[in-house]
Amino acid sequence: MPFALLAAALALAAPGGLIVGGYPYATQCPAAGARDLPDRWGMDVCNCTSYVAWALERNGFRTDWFAAGEMDARRWSVVARRAGIPVGFTPKRGAVAVWPWWGRFGHVALVTHVHPDGSFDVAEYNAPGGVRFGFDKRQSVSRRGVTFLYVPHRG
Repeated sequence: MPFALLAAALALAAPGGLIVGGYPYATQCPAAGARDLPDRWGMDVCNCTSYVAWALERNGFRTDWFAAGEMDARRWSVVARRAGIPVGFTPKRGAVAVWPWWGRFGHVALVTHVHPDGSFDVAEYNAPGGVRFGFDKRQSVSRRGVTFLYVPHRG
């Protein structure tokens, strides 16, 4: 593989091999987010929920538990529990971090790395205080007030 292609492929992965880059709606952001365009999962393009739905699917996690009309970020934990998805308070690589109290709709992100002190790193879209309707990564995030969804892999 030529070096340029190898470098591009590596840039799409987070530590631990999770794929975090390549979100298919990225070229439409931020305009699509501001217009509330639905994605293939029924979530708004360029928003945290759409990005995490894509990241889960791309990394081989189940997405068959999504409930149409109930997937505002603040409701992900409720919907997950109802579908039998394990929920807890300890960050794990590949888990969905949920901040149900953040803003009107809450916020979700994909956990990409966990530090020995219990803090964690995330990949996300449209983070409150971050890049509006765009991709962002945060490091050493506190787990205080966060619920984690441990979505199993498909099949």
